[in-house]
Amino acid sequence: MPLTVQAAAAFVADYRNPYEHDDELITWQRDLLSPFGVPFDETLLAQGPNIGFSELAEQALRAMPAAVGRPDMVIVTYGMPDWYPFKTISAYLDYLLGGGSTNFGVSDQGLRAPFTALRIGEAYARSGRCETLALFVVDQTTFGYEVPLVQDLQDSGVFLLFGPAGSLELSELRSGTDVVELLGDPGDDTLVVAGPWIDADKLDRFTVHQVPAGSYCTSVWLALAEHHQEWADRYQSVVLCDTDPRTGRSEIAVLRPSREANE
Repeated sequence: MPLTVQAAAAFVADYRNPYEHDDELITWQRDLLSPFGVPFDETLLAQGPNIGFSELAEQALRAMPAAVGRPDMVIVTYGMPDWYPFKTISAYLDYLLGGGSTNFGVSDQGLRAPFTALRIGEAYARSGRCETLALFVVDQTTFGYEVPLVQDLQDSGVFLLFGPAGSLELSELRSGTDVVELLGDPGDDTLVVAGPWIDADKLDRFTVHQVPAGSYCTSVWLALAEHHQEWADRYQSVVLCDTDPRTGRSEIAVLRPSREANE
């Protein structure tokens, strides 16, 4: 049974939380950074939005259009770390969703993390061990050290609930270094949803929805959460593609209108 987008919601923060000094956090940050010669600057923490992964994921969960039952699996994905690392987010979300789910995070892969999570979820689904997957994608921008990428980003979170029926079903996942080569010839009536880091000139032969700047790991998933039903009704296939500006690696996810919806 393919994984199918059953429901989705997104949240983009337009506020900041006040900073509160935390000795444990400061010590942890300094101990983490010092072996790499990276200076810690508490001023940067104080200036940031101070919105952590748990808050972003909870806001996306609250934005769901309908109540969500207990999923078989909860995966939290992110391209850059949480500013407050002392909460196991996947276990916390499992608790909020009723408890008892297999839950874990996928990280250290940049914006490729959500695509990897879908590979994992798809493998579990094929084995019969996962019928419903709660996938969370989160971006936060508060760091106690310089991270050049974040000054142009917003804190955001996406919750995608995959199940046996819904709007768009996952058809294929591809990975490589040349996004145009990965796209190939997707066929007529296909929408290419491109992340903000992809050169739009390379996609001039496709019908393209390009995600605006302001997101990193959440980019194409923000668009999918907002438009998945509309796109399922309008296109024969939807191709999510993103290129990580840090590594140049590209990922593609091909989704098609669910077979149940077409019957």
